Amino acid sequence: MQVLYTADTHVHPGHLDRFLRAAKELSPQVVIMGGDLIPAWEGPIAASIEPHRQWVSDLLLTGIERFHEALPDVPVLLDLGNDDIAAARPLIEARDGMDLHLLHRRVVEIGERLAVVGYMAVNPTPFAIKDCEKPDCRDHDGLSDPRVMKAGYVTASGKAEPCRLDATAGTIEDDLDELSSVLEEPRLRDHSFIFVAHAPPRDTALDEMPGGLHVGSIAVRRFIERWGPTGRLLVSLHGHIHESPWMSGRVRQQIGKVPCFNAGQNKTMLQALLLDTGAVADSARLVTVTGAGSATVMEKGDIQLV
Repeated sequence: MQVLYTADTHVHPGHLDRFLRAAKELSPQVVIMGGDLIPAWEGPIAASIEPHRQWVSDLLLTGIERFHEALPDVPVLLDLGNDDIAAARPLIEARDGMDLHLLHRRVVEIGERLAVVGYMAVNPTPFAIKDCEKPDCRDHDGLSDPRVMKAGYVTASGKAEPCRLDATAGTIEDDLDELSSVLEEPRLRDHSFIFVAHAPPRDTALDEMPGGLHVGSIAVRRFIERWGPTGRLLVSLHGHIHESPWMSGRVRQQIGKVPCFNAGQNKTMLQALLLDTGAVADSARLVTVTGAGSATVMEKGDIQLV
């Protein structure tokens, strides 16, 4: 099954349109957007709630409607990331299961014995918006890092309300263990799956910041290492640290048997990934779309960032 994936379209207002235009041109069988979609920050969190809602209503949902006018049978899977305000999520929740499918903490079946497993929360960051952040692992919560902000704001109520990250309220590792339990249920036991996690795995080519600092999720890496040996996890797709490919020079890293990708994102052109689940390693291609041009699918040798 051919999949077109991107994340972090928030870096440029034109990227959503570029991505959906590329999807129409390439006609994949599944389209996935893995978090940090909304380029509508207007200052403080409270002042950005309504712009985020407006962008979802006017641009994201209408863009998906127009996409389905051209390709009505291609499912669109997506969810918000840590830089998207959760107060906008009810607008996409209202369309879940119709013209889009939400990803966070979900197992979405996309074909015969094939599913997408989604997880959008990220380990603690230096940012004040905490809608989509959680402590990382039970033995390494990430809260002792002096660079992260433990206190901030959540917006699910529709207002910016103060919060403080607390590992006793649960971790990313806890959530991924729950997803693992779902994957072990009889109805899914013979399914292969794609893992879409907004946070990249720690200490890889996919989570590198300037200065060589690695800030990905240990829990996400453990999940990949847990499922890779089973042969069921076909590929792991990420974002969040969208500058990482320019730091490491790579958009791909193998963890055991699992090819893992972060296509990266910048303001000058959209970057996406096109792959076939039947042969991920051989089929994966980087896709670029400039503001004025059509989609360019790189050659196999260009899967490392050029």
